[in-house]
Amino acid sequence: MSTGPSARSPEGASAGADAPQTQAQDTRGSAAPHNCDLERREVNDWNVARLMERVRQRPLTAAWVAAIATVLVVMYAGVGAVFVHRWFSDSSQYHCVVVPFLVGWFVWRRWPELTAMSHRPSLAGFALLAFGLAMYWASARTGTRLLAGAALPVILSGIVAAVYGGRAFLLTAAPLALLIFAVPIPEHAVGMLAMPMQRVSAVITGALAPLLGLNVIQQGVNLDLNGFVFVVAEECSGMRSLIALLLTGFVLIEISSLPLRLRTVGVAIIPFLVLFANVTRLLFVLLLGEYFGPQFALGVVVHGVSDVVVYGSAVLALILIIGWFHDLKPTDAAPAAAQPSSEAAKAVVHEVEAPSADGGIIFGTMRGGTGDDLSVGVGGD
Repeated sequence: MSTGPSARSPEGASAGADAPQTQAQDTRGSAAPHNCDLERREVNDWNVARLMERVRQRPLTAAWVAAIATVLVVMYAGVGAVFVHRWFSDSSQYHCVVVPFLVGWFVWRRWPELTAMSHRPSLAGFALLAFGLAMYWASARTGTRLLAGAALPVILSGIVAAVYGGRAFLLTAAPLALLIFAVPIPEHAVGMLAMPMQRVSAVITGALAPLLGLNVIQQGVNLDLNGFVFVVAEECSGMRSLIALLLTGFVLIEISSLPLRLRTVGVAIIPFLVLFANVTRLLFVLLLGEYFGPQFALGVVVHGVSDVVVYGSAVLALILIIGWFHDLKPTDAAPAAAQPSSEAAKAVVHEVEAPSADGGIIFGTMRGGTGDDLSVGVGGD
């Protein structure tokens, strides 16, 4: 015997009454993510619209920027393909893979300053650009890819200085200089650079070994310990540790928020830290050779733990030095500096609102603000 709608149980009625409420709660709970996605799409569409509007306002400047980018791609298409192949085929060049990402990250951190400053073309930038193009021409004539790779940061720095001025050049100098680490170093060049480090490491180790009670005779890159000769080979020069530590040091100094002067000092002392760590490693090897035998020292330490010790100790020393630099930073500022005058505030506002030399197509696109900024600089190229 079938039952009609009036025979529905109280539990079913309550469940049916609760269903719309649950559905409404689920709908309200999922509305926020959809709204966030919608806002992101609106922001992206707004940025694209601003870019297209600036291109319409400054068509000649947009064509000029596109032409420069196209020329650079054509210039470095062949050399870049060779470089990328070596990045992934040579284990000693794996560090090159992270360089483009680091450069992009460095520029992104400086982006608010780049978009806020006023841009004034610099004649010195044109001279720097000409020098970089001369380097590229010389590399094409001689077939030296290393010179072509070294010319890229010079060319880009010259373009930035020529178009946007000296302040933009100073802000982007460090990221663009980092591009030099994306150039794979030829094996013969590694040997030429490593030999002085081998000799210096051997000389300092030979001078410090007697202080530890070791009877060491140093001749060139050879360290004679009780008749057994330890050779400071290319692998023991610290060259690879130097490249890795330079990249690590750039990152640590970048996130340290130190003044430019202290950042420069921090980068300059990295080679000395590598040399100190390498000498420490050689002394440690000699001590193991003295008390446990040369075979144990060479088999376990030199080709195993010592590389990690060199790199880790140098990184630790650099972190301690950066912390010391932070203690040197002035902490007490004058009250007048904390509250800028109205004239200074007007100057800052004027500087932020000043149009860029390229019509805002590159730096002005991500600047933010209202749509009224699109009218800045209208009047032709």
